[in-house]
Amino acid sequence: MTPEEFRKTILPEGRRLYALAFRYLNSREEAEDAVQEAMMKLWEGRDRLDYHANNAAWCTTVTRNCCIDILRKRKKIMFEGMEQAEATVKIESDGNSDDREAAQLINRIVSRMKEPYKSAVILRDIEGYSYEEAAESLQTSVNTLRTVLSRARKIVREEMKRIYSHGT
Repeated sequence: MTPEEFRKTILPEGRRLYALAFRYLNSREEAEDAVQEAMMKLWEGRDRLDYHANNAAWCTTVTRNCCIDILRKRKKIMFEGMEQAEATVKIESDGNSDDREAAQLINRIVSRMKEPYKSAVILRDIEGYSYEEAAESLQTSVNTLRTVLSRARKIVREEMKRIYSHGT
């Protein structure tokens, strides 16, 4: 891929990648760092970009992996007393405090999920990716993604039921 092709096809993905990174990291600075790192990796591997059928999905995968690397580093620091950030759930809200409370609760549940559940929920349910796009980004089949999402949603339902039935 030529520098001009890279500028036309990969660089415009920056805003979308930033939104994805922010959903993972819940930090503007870390999201910017993750996207910058992803762009550097994509630039360094630009000769291999032609081998990918969907460059947008490949950009998403590289950015997701950079976010996971940052979260792993953060997790090591967390054991020294730092708090881990949560994924942010987008919610269409009319200002209803119940909606905000539910979104915050889902936020906490998703942030504590293990991979691949966390990534599947973020990509499909929060970011709104199609099943095909999310599966390609996670490098899995659509059927596997559907299974992972079903299990992840069950975790969310059971945790919310437990909290609302028995209190926190």
